[in-house]
Amino acid sequence: MIALLAAALLGAVPAPAQGKPAARAAARAAPDYRVDAAEVRYAFQRREVIFTGKPVTLTRDDAVLTCARLEAKNDEAGVIETAVCRGDVKLVRGERTVTCQTATYEHAAARVTCDGAAVLRDRGTEAHGKRLVYELRNDEVKLEGGGAPVRITVPGAEVEQRRRELDAQRKEQGK
Repeated sequence: MIALLAAALLGAVPAPAQGKPAARAAARAAPDYRVDAAEVRYAFQRREVIFTGKPVTLTRDDAVLTCARLEAKNDEAGVIETAVCRGDVKLVRGERTVTCQTATYEHAAARVTCDGAAVLRDRGTEAHGKRLVYELRNDEVKLEGGGAPVRITVPGAEVEQRRRELDAQRKEQGK
């Protein structure tokens, strides 16, 4: 029920924007997303939506962002411009999982920025840093240490496999 209310609030086109072709086109061109929450508070004048519950889930295509509280700012057409996720933050896309203290979703850029104790897990590999920027459109991740080194742990079997691949490449190049 809350998901339906949220979809109605987020997807609603206010009367002034209905006459603007650009606003209608932007609403139609926006990738599908869905927000599920236990409770929704909407501030119409400020175009802000606050979702709470355990968990709040924002799903865009194959990326799922979950947290305890999500604060979204909407454009004139009712489409999320930005959303800040706090509390038990987790982003899952395919086999990759990212956890952090705070995540900011930017709709137009198709980007999620995770700040504070960011951890990326991809199969057996684990990478730790202060900030992680996930570019959803091209499926690329940048992990920053914030002055400290980024720490990456790779399972021993993967390291050995990669070493064999590099050795084989060197032998081929040496011929």
